[in-house]
Amino acid sequence: LQKDFIGKGAIERQMEGGIYKRFVHALIDEFDPSRDPSPIGGEWIYRDGVVVGHVTSSAFGFTLGSQVCIAVVQKSDGISMPFLTTGKWHIEIAGRQYDIRISPHSPSLPMESSEQPNHYRPTQ
Repeated sequence: LQKDFIGKGAIERQMEGGIYKRFVHALIDEFDPSRDPSPIGGEWIYRDGVVVGHVTSSAFGFTLGSQVCIAVVQKSDGISMPFLTTGKWHIEIAGRQYDIRISPHSPSLPMESSEQPNHYRPTQ
């Protein structure tokens, strides 16, 4: 980093030592919105049975057909991609644990081809 700017020191420390706290997306597998309680925020996130974070917000993604959560995960020796992409992840909702898939990026939405006759075009 050649130019001076506010926060340069913090970025240099992160580049050297890693990121210790990160927002992630979590998709809850096998979630039935008509039967299962919805997360509302504050639910614990587990990786291999150890609490590593909590949910900040959640909503049902109708396009994805899944409950989508935004969560904060923390790790004292830094969060790496292998940390996020390996291990067994769970969320605890109302005393029950559900399997989740963690991603550092927002989920991809299923898209129809624009060649489809029913494809939505906002200008029409």
